[in-house]
Amino acid sequence: MEKRSIVKNLYQILLIFLCLFISGVDAQNRNKKNNQEKRNIDQFKINAYPIVTENDDIKLLVYGLIPYQSLQFLKNNETFVAGYETSISIRDNDGNQLDRQAFQSEVKVDNYINTVDRFSREVVMAEFLVKDQEYTVVGELIDQDTRTKGVIKKEINLQGLLKEICIYPPFIIGEYPGDWGFEENEIPVTTRDINHKIKEFPLFLSGKIKPGEFTVSIIAKNASNEVFWNEKLELSSNNKTFSERIIIDKKPEENLSMEVSVTLKQKEISDVKEISLRIRKPGLSFFINNVDEALDQMRYIVTDKEYKLIKKSKRKEREKLFYQFWDDRDPTPGTITNELMDQYYYRVKYSNEKFASFLPGWKSDMGMIYILFGPPDDMQRSFGQNSRYTYETWYYYSINRDFSFFDENGFGDFKLTTPYYRAAGW
Repeated sequence: MEKRSIVKNLYQILLIFLCLFISGVDAQNRNKKNNQEKRNIDQFKINAYPIVTENDDIKLLVYGLIPYQSLQFLKNNETFVAGYETSISIRDNDGNQLDRQAFQSEVKVDNYINTVDRFSREVVMAEFLVKDQEYTVVGELIDQDTRTKGVIKKEINLQGLLKEICIYPPFIIGEYPGDWGFEENEIPVTTRDINHKIKEFPLFLSGKIKPGEFTVSIIAKNASNEVFWNEKLELSSNNKTFSERIIIDKKPEENLSMEVSVTLKQKEISDVKEISLRIRKPGLSFFINNVDEALDQMRYIVTDKEYKLIKKSKRKEREKLFYQFWDDRDPTPGTITNELMDQYYYRVKYSNEKFASFLPGWKSDMGMIYILFGPPDDMQRSFGQNSRYTYETWYYYSINRDFSFFDENGFGDFKLTTPYYRAAGW
């Protein structure tokens, strides 16, 4: 009888343990799923462009960019379908909502590859009439299947754009099917990357003037601050506003970045606005601004020998080594995008945005772990007993690892409790 009781107790203990184990695994899977959904939905972006009007208002065009990657697609017969709800609102300095425009739509694609294509996206546009003040534009996106929600905010400073003589921020005009506030199928280029194959690109200029003659000067400089293109326009208008399209037909030969400066001058009054652009070279991630900087950020994945070789090389040789390194690791050779490079430098960018303190975010301990392992499946924050330290632990269930950090100074500069990696040349 006693033996049967012991067996029964053991069976109950095992049953409880099994239930707890299944519950734990299920919680881990839910956490992983929720984190993934949040990461996807947060890829929603907004961009705003002030447009001059004849009245005492500024027309603000706001574009919401919804990458297909941010949506949950479901297979429906031979197609994949995703639905979403989104809104764009504008708030004043006190946080009061002044206006809001909502949209709802559905996306259909023919195959799964299109659902994860980085370059496929939906676009929505909202138009607001505002004054020359500071505003916050808020974009919200809800996936209709998962009901996860992403929110993004963008600060907009329109001060000075209702002066009698002023130039508005310039931007590049591109093509996208639809009506986007310009001529048919024309839309502001929401990225500041210029494809290396494009030989010329139109710059949209507008501003306020007094009726009469005025000049507009455009100067383009490379990363070494050398002028490689310039033009001066002698113009005249009977109106209080102007708009022009200037074709820039030259790009820097080697430098990745360029600065375009536009100066409006009428009588003795002048105004200047600038725009920064990048040349999108083939095989180069959108998240890279400077190859030398990108080389430095490879410290976590190159050997000491490789790193020293790169640092000792001349500039052109360094670039060659950089491209060779990533070409050798391209999971889809022959395509425009190197997905591994994109993923790596996306993590670098994210680390710089989220973990920067006394050092750039990618150099921090949290940045290092994020770059090497990606987002944790779960995390927990706690406070040490008899200690002023704040602790945060990241759990990676798929590789059965966890990493603990502590904030030693109270300013968010988290350090690993156990050193994991020593980068070369630090």
